[in-house]
Amino acid sequence: MRWGKKIATGALAVLMGAAATGLVTAAPAEAAGAKYKCSVSKAGLDWGRPSATSSCKKSSSGKKVSKHRVMLKCDVVRGVGAGAEHTIRYTEYGSWVSPGKKSSVKCGFRSFTAGFGVQTKR
Repeated sequence: MRWGKKIATGALAVLMGAAATGLVTAAPAEAAGAKYKCSVSKAGLDWGRPSATSSCKKSSSGKKVSKHRVMLKCDVVRGVGAGAEHTIRYTEYGSWVSPGKKSSVKCGFRSFTAGFGVQTKR
């Protein structure tokens, strides 16, 4: 029990000293409650592959966003002949990025774009 109190007291002293010297700073303005509108800024073909890119812009009528990513729905036609052809739909996701950066993703070759959108996190 004595060691726990000593460790807690030492940690508190370090934190108070850091705050007094100005080493503890506020979070960046992007994470401080700014509102954004996110959308797919570019969707098209990149060397024959469907691709999409999303970005966010500051907006007073938007919502609070901490991360966003692009979502691309792709169709692939499988089978040979009129009766055997069928379509397989799958979804590709870009990486989660902060609102100031762009998220991008591509489908495989011989795929077609079926839809796209943006996902956000608070």
